[in-house]
Amino acid sequence: MTRQEPTNGWITFDQVEIDLDGRRLFVSGAEAPLEPKAFAVLALLARNPGQAFTRDDILDAVWGHRHVTPGVLNRVITLLRQALGESAEATQYLHTLHGVGYRFDAATQMLESRRVAVPMFDGDDAQPARQRPAALPSAALDAESAADSNALHEAATSTPVGATIDTVARKPALRRLAWLAALLACVLVGAGYLLLPYPLHAPTNSSPTLVVLPLHPVGTTLDEGILADGLSEELITRLARIDGLRLISRASASLAQAQNFDFDQLAQRLHVTHALEGSLRQSGQQLRIDLRLIEIPGGRTLWAQDYDRGLVDVFAIQSEIAKSVAATLTLKLGLGRATREPDPRLFRDYLQLWHRLSQHPDAPEYQQLTVSLRVLVARAPDYARAHGLLARTLVQDLRATKISETETAEAAREAARALELDPDQVEAHAALAAIACRATDWVRCMDESRRVLELAPADSISRAAYGRGLASIGYLAQALQQTEIGAASDPLNYEANLFRARVLDTMGRHDEARDAFEVTARLPAGTPARVAYARWYNAIWRHDLAAAREFTGQMPADEHFREAYSEATEALSDPQRWPQVELLIETSERTTGRYNFLRLLQPDPDLPKIIDALETVLKTGSSSYNLLLWNPEYIALRRDPAFQDFLRRTHIIDYWRSNGWPVQCHAEGERAVCE
Repeated sequence: MTRQEPTNGWITFDQVEIDLDGRRLFVSGAEAPLEPKAFAVLALLARNPGQAFTRDDILDAVWGHRHVTPGVLNRVITLLRQALGESAEATQYLHTLHGVGYRFDAATQMLESRRVAVPMFDGDDAQPARQRPAALPSAALDAESAADSNALHEAATSTPVGATIDTVARKPALRRLAWLAALLACVLVGAGYLLLPYPLHAPTNSSPTLVVLPLHPVGTTLDEGILADGLSEELITRLARIDGLRLISRASASLAQAQNFDFDQLAQRLHVTHALEGSLRQSGQQLRIDLRLIEIPGGRTLWAQDYDRGLVDVFAIQSEIAKSVAATLTLKLGLGRATREPDPRLFRDYLQLWHRLSQHPDAPEYQQLTVSLRVLVARAPDYARAHGLLARTLVQDLRATKISETETAEAAREAARALELDPDQVEAHAALAAIACRATDWVRCMDESRRVLELAPADSISRAAYGRGLASIGYLAQALQQTEIGAASDPLNYEANLFRARVLDTMGRHDEARDAFEVTARLPAGTPARVAYARWYNAIWRHDLAAAREFTGQMPADEHFREAYSEATEALSDPQRWPQVELLIETSERTTGRYNFLRLLQPDPDLPKIIDALETVLKTGSSSYNLLLWNPEYIALRRDPAFQDFLRRTHIIDYWRSNGWPVQCHAEGERAVCE
């Protein structure tokens, strides 16, 4: 029944030590007294982690027979849970297998002698905490590592933008974490290791990283597939709130499944330690979900469970799954409240619209989906999800123009209604963040953006939006921090990687940006045309005209900019060609109605007019050209008097004065000097 069971020595896991010889239990260095039978049950289970024991198995092994009342074993399990600091509602090690018995889950070690446990404390609470993940050695991620710990999560979502390291270090929990990180660094250096910067797509922290592969629909109907996709996304969001667990975002998880990644590929391409996979079958209002948690790359199943419930209980199921995953990986829960779906039909209709919107429809279909959402809201005025999704849909921009005041007001009303019904409605907070950013209300923009990431830490789109907001007002180091996190959590996502490369370029780190663009261009969703303009600017800043010529050839002819960019490439080495470039620029602007930022490269650019055009881009969110304002190559923009007017009109300088200055800027009287 069980593997060979040692009868002496010590069994250790986390801050727990079991002395088999002395029949003693220690938790965080302190002895926890146990009755003899309770210790015997613990020893039996801990010797065989991951194995399911029936109640009869345990009674035979410990009591020597099965003629014991059921309450005896129940009482012993309760005593063990109390000693280990858990309960039946929040299990970490001792799991009840309904209708079967019990299973013990922990990464145990057998030692010949005692390992002295040193209590670790979480924040200011004088309570032992579970083992904390090691701090990242990267300067780029020293304020956050995608919610790898409570302290790091707080630094990324609560610390005012522009705050110094000293400001962060004043938080007691972070001081302890910083001290532990420094101690770790000293140990590694003393051992002859070199701490390298954080490598893209290869997290170096020791916390588990999980990919939730989209549930496989057993049926063949479109409705079942959409339900499976939507529930997978919901499950990612819920699991991402578990303290110390890194989640791979939905885009990369879907691509990995579509390309049939094996366990080795999941480890190499996504850098995960665990995968959650399973299937979904729908029969009327009933669901059957079968899941298993797999260790990567070995393929060992750590936990498996099936759920037969009604669709109304879908979120209760998710809560149970999250608890089981957290317990199996010995992590602490931070899940928030569980809810019930009031009407399964509404939920299905909502998922239909959410699924179509997530497929990146073209502008006409996008407008039709907006109409359908309005119909759903009218039909279900008390359904928070519908209001939130409508609000976020209204502020999405597919037209490269400023959203009308009417649409903005409608989005704000829908978001407010959604939050009235559910204060944690993610889509509503995201909509309010977008509205505030475009209105240059930076305090609310940043507050709402951080709130979205608190609720959905694995949402790489919201992560990129937050990074874009930071970069737009000059906080480039903090923006890079967010793009690093986003690219690490969604390594196959084209958008996350493209924006990371853009931020590197904006910081003047052009060689690194070139490498990042090359990675982006090879991603499944990438096309040469989409990234051609960004790569052209990168080549120009690196003075590589040969590469620039290559990228102009990849620009779409029907966008009417390619000819101007091609001629501008030659004018950079032959200034006499600029008059011809000017004619082509004017033609492209008349044809498209869009500003051509090649004007910035002209010998005598109209800087105030360019700043006005950059401000328009900032307020419409139509592209990332507004980041040109912060490039080291264009310091002339920041020295022009029009720049001071821009900072005042957009309230950027007010935000700096209240929340800290970007590293490249400082106050000089009433002015801001940004070199």
